[in-house]
Amino acid sequence: MSTVLLIFTSKQRDDIIELGGTGWWKVDPVKARKATHVVLVHNAHDRHRAGDPERHGQSFMVATIRDVAQDEDGRWLIQFDEFADTDAGVEWPGFRNPVTYADSDELLGQLKIGEWEKMVPVDVQLAKAARRRDDGSMARMEARATTVTSENPQVATMTFGQIIDHHRTLLARDLGVDPAAVRISIEAH
Repeated sequence: MSTVLLIFTSKQRDDIIELGGTGWWKVDPVKARKATHVVLVHNAHDRHRAGDPERHGQSFMVATIRDVAQDEDGRWLIQFDEFADTDAGVEWPGFRNPVTYADSDELLGQLKIGEWEKMVPVDVQLAKAARRRDDGSMARMEARATTVTSENPQVATMTFGQIIDHHRTLLARDLGVDPAAVRISIEAH
C-alpha cells in the first residue's frame, strides 16, 4: 500500500510554484519521503489569507514528491517533482491538523488529474527566503527564538554539542516524543 499526503492549504498555484512545492508543515520527514504523492485541498478560511469559498475543502492539485527540506523552526517544505491540477474529487475530511496521511490508491482514484507538468526545482535557500517574506511565518519563528532564549539564556555560551542536545529536547517536546527518539544528523558534501 502506498501513502499520499493530504494537505489543507490556503496557498495558490503561483505560491506553490514559487516554493517548488508546499510548506512549511509539521510532518514526519520519514513518512513524507515514503509518500508517493501529495494532494492539496483548498482552505478558503485561513485567517491570514482568504480564499474562494466555493472551492473550500476541495482538492485542486496533485504532485509527486522529490524531497523534503527542513527550516530552522522544525517545519518542512515538501518539494515536488511533477504536479497537475485536479478537479474537486477529494474533500478535506475536517481534521484539525492540516496534514494527514491516506491510502494513495483510494485517494488518487477519486481524482480527475490534468496534464502533468515538471516542477522547476527551487533552491531550498530561495524557498526559505520566500517564506521569510511571509509576516506570519516570521512572527512564528521570532516567537520561537525568543522562547528558546528565555528558556535557556546560556545558549550563546553553549558548545555545539550542547546546542544540538538543547534542540533535540525542544524537538522532542514539540513532537511529544522521548528525546532519545530524536535523531539529528549532519551531512557534509
